[in-house]
Amino acid sequence: MHARRLAALLFIALPAVLASQQPRPAAGGLDLAAARKAVVTIHALGANGSPIASGTGFFVTEGYVLTAAHVLVGAAGCSVELSDGQKLRCSVAASDTAKDVVMLMVPGTPPATLRWGSSEGARDGDDVTVISNPLGELPGTISKGIVSASRVVDGTKLLQISAAISHGSSGAPVLNRRGQVIGIVRSTIERGQALNFATATDAIRNLNNDPTAMAEAQSFLATKAADVAGSNAPRGGSRPGSAVSATLPQISLGQTIDGTLSSDDSLYADTTYYRIYQFTAPAGRPVTIDLASDDFDPMLIIRGDDLPSSIINDDGGPGCASRVSQSFPGRGPYRILVNTTSTPHRQTGRFTLALTDGSKPVQPRDTRDCQAPGAAAEGAPSGGGGAAHSIAVGQTQQGSLTRSDVLLTSDSTYAQAWTMQAQAGQTVTIDLESDDFDAYLFLRGPGINGGRDFQDDDSGGTCNARLTATFPQTGEFEIVVNTAGKYATGQFSLSVTTGSKPKSVARCSRSQ
Repeated sequence: MHARRLAALLFIALPAVLASQQPRPAAGGLDLAAARKAVVTIHALGANGSPIASGTGFFVTEGYVLTAAHVLVGAAGCSVELSDGQKLRCSVAASDTAKDVVMLMVPGTPPATLRWGSSEGARDGDDVTVISNPLGELPGTISKGIVSASRVVDGTKLLQISAAISHGSSGAPVLNRRGQVIGIVRSTIERGQALNFATATDAIRNLNNDPTAMAEAQSFLATKAADVAGSNAPRGGSRPGSAVSATLPQISLGQTIDGTLSSDDSLYADTTYYRIYQFTAPAGRPVTIDLASDDFDPMLIIRGDDLPSSIINDDGGPGCASRVSQSFPGRGPYRILVNTTSTPHRQTGRFTLALTDGSKPVQPRDTRDCQAPGAAAEGAPSGGGGAAHSIAVGQTQQGSLTRSDVLLTSDSTYAQAWTMQAQAGQTVTIDLESDDFDAYLFLRGPGINGGRDFQDDDSGGTCNARLTATFPQTGEFEIVVNTAGKYATGQFSLSVTTGSKPKSVARCSRSQ
């Protein structure tokens, strides 16, 4: 059998023609009229602001639109066109090019939003609906089909679907019978018939809470001219890259900068402010970058064209200070993003940024002693997001998910983290059960980079979650108690047992 390459969908920038058909109410929980309002056209913009390509996207919550990453390849900016023809500027909030997905920040209140579904729960033969803008001129086009098969390509799970798609459909939502998003259209094999593919959503539903994806977003859009990154660029949308590097403030080896982070600075994906500096690294010698503040909880992000991924540090220095200490592969230039943690919200204040020759110790996570400024004021009541939660293997704990817990803006669900210690190679089963909400859980920690192997929706039966995981490293991990429904709260039971347990094959039938 000859291997076939999945060709990315091409795009044609054509004038949009609003669909005139009136949508019919659909059975099975899919409201076509509302879903159409949530689907938008993505325009990739050149350096002069003119459209160079188009694709499809959709609102998942207020302020965020999902689309396929290749829709914006080579673009200097982007805009979103709503179903009523209104156009809004956008910037990249988070991106994962390996999975071909980007999350865009869009101002204002969306006309409608779509809900996440479980792609892991999708079965071959299930009915699906795609709403897209084929050829860039037919917004609101509806096509139906089935899940033909599930594939894994380069480590990413894809849903093969038979629903018709055309050029301009990339980034469109693939909806199940309940109207939930289980895939994002990404590619087709044009030599075949109805051989279309979508990125499965389970691995990307919390994209804008992934530090690596948020850091990648800062250099996603390719700046074609220096004036694009000037005052005319959308806040948070300019690329800290070569075309604008000459305009970035510099920091030299041995220098300490006293600065202030304010609401006039750029706004990052998680609504935190950031400021960019640039430095040149000495060849073959380690350097230490320290970021400290008495006014906010600092976060350091280091980017460079020869770095495989962003370097991110929160509390590696004394107290709440951030510290990166290492040798760099070249001289750079490298970019330092002075940033803050996302809690407390929108932190500002004075900071000290220092670049020194040589290495200094970086505190490991389990010995950090950060007491973030404003943390007490932001703390949640007992049982909420501000309380510390921990669980050990062999234990069952009762808890309550409340509106004081962390709100994930990507899907408008509350989340509560429980810490546990684990050893490399240890296998456990985590069960999350609730009579109050449709349980969803995921695991994060050292050696875990996301993916469907470390999250679950309904494997525990009757809408409960069950996850069997083998830990890749020894250390402290976080079990995140989450829900499949927007703003859902209630009582739950969390247990961790040694070994594996079988997954339930019963589908979740609880009404939402």
